Amino acid sequence: MTSQNVTLDETGGDNQQVPVNKISIENPTNASHPLLSQPISQQFVKLALPIIIALLINGLYSFVDAIFITRNVGLEAMASVSAVFPIYMIVISISAMLGSGMASIISRKLGKGDKESASEVFSSSLFFAVIVGGICTALMLYFQQDIYHILSLPQALLSNSTAYFTPILLVTIFSFVSGTLTECFRASGKPQEMMKVLLFSSMMNVVLDAIFIVGFGWGVAGAAWATVLAIVSSMLLAIRLQVIGVDNVKFVFSKFHFNWKVHKRVLALGIPIFISHSGFAFTLVMTILAITKYSTDTSLLISAHGLLMRSFMLLFLPVLGMMIALQTLAGFNYGAGKMERVKTSLYTAIMFSMGWATIVTFILVIKPHWLLQLFTDDVALIEAASDISSIAFLGFVCGGISMMCSGLFQAIGKALPATLLDVTRTYLILLPVIIYLPTQYGTDGIWWTFPMVDVCGVLISILFTTWYLRNRLGHQNS
Repeated sequence: MTSQNVTLDETGGDNQQVPVNKISIENPTNASHPLLSQPISQQFVKLALPIIIALLINGLYSFVDAIFITRNVGLEAMASVSAVFPIYMIVISISAMLGSGMASIISRKLGKGDKESASEVFSSSLFFAVIVGGICTALMLYFQQDIYHILSLPQALLSNSTAYFTPILLVTIFSFVSGTLTECFRASGKPQEMMKVLLFSSMMNVVLDAIFIVGFGWGVAGAAWATVLAIVSSMLLAIRLQVIGVDNVKFVFSKFHFNWKVHKRVLALGIPIFISHSGFAFTLVMTILAITKYSTDTSLLISAHGLLMRSFMLLFLPVLGMMIALQTLAGFNYGAGKMERVKTSLYTAIMFSMGWATIVTFILVIKPHWLLQLFTDDVALIEAASDISSIAFLGFVCGGISMMCSGLFQAIGKALPATLLDVTRTYLILLPVIIYLPTQYGTDGIWWTFPMVDVCGVLISILFTTWYLRNRLGHQNS
């Protein structure tokens, strides 16, 4: 084997030259790891499948929530939940930022065989998640009424919005801890553990939804408390799996403290995910604001949009699972200096994501009523949601490609390119378009924003990623 020097950006931001032949000689067990030696497509499917199954099962709780609320409580209740959902998405975005940034570092550490450093990163990140989760809870509760005012929520929706939003905010810390633990499982190449936690959480939420909403008649509050109990219980399961794991990354109590060297790297690497997730939340906020401004039937359109978002989020989860698998696979191989395998990982992820996105486009654009009839028998609501869906999801295939490109940069520790791609799509393209089009075309202008932005975003992602792979990553492999 020819000696190759690979620049690896470490937790502290320093660059170290690690000869690839030393990885193979000094860490023979690590070099024979399936993620580093077996066929890329095989390992991608092996990683992605359990993650996708887990995400889909976990995503069912949001989907089932909407079904229970719409069928058993009513359209106004669904509008109330949909109206505050973007704010909850911002909280989820912060958790995802911390978890994914940590996971990127851990995957590369393990790719080099440095389990001790991986455990240090995990332990300090867990501490950071507790602190940030507590801050989020305090801020959201204190500014709750101001948030409602900014969203211009109709008075009729406020009571149910509070009943749903407040209990969930109270367990933000538990949600952050659970997210950090499951991301550690994923980064360690153990998606089965992640699947167990998400499966348990989702199943518990669905069962409690039925008991609290249908059985006890608690309405929107029942959906909230079902979510709360599911979050707390899944966190306890994740802790148990972490403790009894034989070869997992370990929790080290002496490292359970503030470590700015680790935290700043976690934040830098997690920012692209935060921008992507919060960008989605921001898009929902802008959509709701546009609906309240340009629609004559606010509750109907907010409910229709809310049902579509629940459906979209469920169908989008396989793409997210593929990106997570890509990050683990590419991160391992980048840490080991296997640049060609990093590139192949990206191409494989793009092909799989395009296949799934084509199926989703058919469902959401051509046959949206297949899904919508699960939520309601209200003809007006189904018709309104179908009209939105037939336009808004025309560019879904493009969105999957963009996500894979951004995910690759995060996986190899290049936070800036990933951040720039997400910022360009969400804030430089989407924001001005979603502000302008409704002024010209009313509510139709809102929905045409999304395919236009998807097409522009994928063109930028492909051009930049192709350039990077040829001119930057290619040089590291020469």
